[in-house]
Amino acid sequence: MRPGAWFLLSVLLSLPATASTRAGGPVLQRRTLVVPSRPGQVPPPELYVAAGVPTLVLFDAPPRPEDPVLVREEGRIQLGRMGDGSVLLVPTGDLAPGERVLFTVATPAGAEPLRFVLVTRPGTVDVRVRVVHAQASADEEGVELVARSLLDAPDARPALAIPQQGVQYESRESRGQVSSVLWLGRRFFVTVSVRGRQKGAPPWRLVQARLRVTLPDGVLLEWPARLLSGAAGPKPQRHIVTGQLPDGASEVELALDGEDAPGPFRPLVQQEESSRP
Repeated sequence: MRPGAWFLLSVLLSLPATASTRAGGPVLQRRTLVVPSRPGQVPPPELYVAAGVPTLVLFDAPPRPEDPVLVREEGRIQLGRMGDGSVLLVPTGDLAPGERVLFTVATPAGAEPLRFVLVTRPGTVDVRVRVVHAQASADEEGVELVARSLLDAPDARPALAIPQQGVQYESRESRGQVSSVLWLGRRFFVTVSVRGRQKGAPPWRLVQARLRVTLPDGVLLEWPARLLSGAAGPKPQRHIVTGQLPDGASEVELALDGEDAPGPFRPLVQQEESSRP
């Protein structure tokens, strides 16, 4: 690792926890990513990197020194392993538009390795990414019961729903729309309708929904939401996405992931505070 990279890392880590912008430069952001329960069945999350800027990746269950940590294009991405198990990534140059470099981290025996892709995103760079595992929820049975009832409801539009007609999710093969949002305290249930772009084409396979919020300290928290899907047929397929907001969270966003690539985040709730029941 070049000495200059270590110096720049110490400067970046001394910044406030909120995302910051250098004059004329990119937004330097800090994120926490919750690991999917089955990482091999969903698109790997993206890490936003830029030439000469260190990206520090920390783990709640750090890899052991003998566990492999691999990145393709090693000649263009410098990789350093820290004593606490974290990993430092420093690209020697920006990645080309659309280029995705695979980064994998081994996990304890029997568990799937963690997969990420490194991309260069104009205007945004990750300086610190904390990777954590999901905590079990005590209300899973009740959550699934409510979600199933919404899937079975006509038009999936309950009385406390908040129409979100302006929230659209577009991809090459499909078009999705948030039909309603039901709030129960900090827990919400989102009804999403997805249809294929071409008549008679097989239904688009939605494999994951992700939520993103901004925490009070400015850190972005991203986690896989609970996803329940209705039967596929000639009509738009309905899905229920449910999650629970952490205390103080704001700017709720939703992303819908297909089999091959993660979808972009879109704002979920507009005028959130005034719309809640």
